[in-house]
Amino acid sequence: MYQRTLTLFGLAAAICSCMLVAGSVASEMKNGSNAFIDAGCFAEDYNLNCDSLELEERFGCMQIINASQELDNLSPRLPIVECLYLGEDFGPSQGILREGCMMPLFRKYIVRQGEEIKLIESAEDFRSEFAPVETKEEALAFAIALTSSLSRYDTSVPEDYFSVSPTITPTYASETAGGFVVHLFDSQLCGCGTHPYYAIDYLVSRDGNVTEMSRQEVFNSTRLVCFD
Repeated sequence: MYQRTLTLFGLAAAICSCMLVAGSVASEMKNGSNAFIDAGCFAEDYNLNCDSLELEERFGCMQIINASQELDNLSPRLPIVECLYLGEDFGPSQGILREGCMMPLFRKYIVRQGEEIKLIESAEDFRSEFAPVETKEEALAFAIALTSSLSRYDTSVPEDYFSVSPTITPTYASETAGGFVVHLFDSQLCGCGTHPYYAIDYLVSRDGNVTEMSRQEVFNSTRLVCFD
């Protein structure tokens, strides 16, 4: 059951990456990954193998993968990758964000600051490291880092989907009185169904809190797929 769930999670992640991500796919090694490769990790398919640094063991990572390229806009600008780890149970939320369905998989981040490599394991840690949010680019990075949503600049309809919205606005970030509004996209991944996609507006405050303001369904499908 464990192997089946892990396989399904990988398949689901691959589907989401193909459909949603515009320029932030984990298949390309970017600057953040290069810094970890320089430190002793190496690329292995879509993952980073950091056994030589014992990062998986040290931080409890089941997988280490690229973070979205939008996180390059954080300040300070530090090399950053994702650490996906398996929670101990199905209890209260752990880490920064839950990634798994039935499998309690969670997201943390690992950053390299000079020769030091350290773990960011909560939203509070992330805000402590990178707040305040002073630019639209930083706001976009915060919204992506602290939610399951992704950027999408290509508004064409994904394969096997159809549009349910008369207009679809690509990703943007704009300044407002309360901070910044960031427009991203997300999908209903877990369970059985058509797994629609949504355009979501987030409010990112200057102290780094991210709050969902609204969501609108933009794509749906006639195909029924189950992910557990």
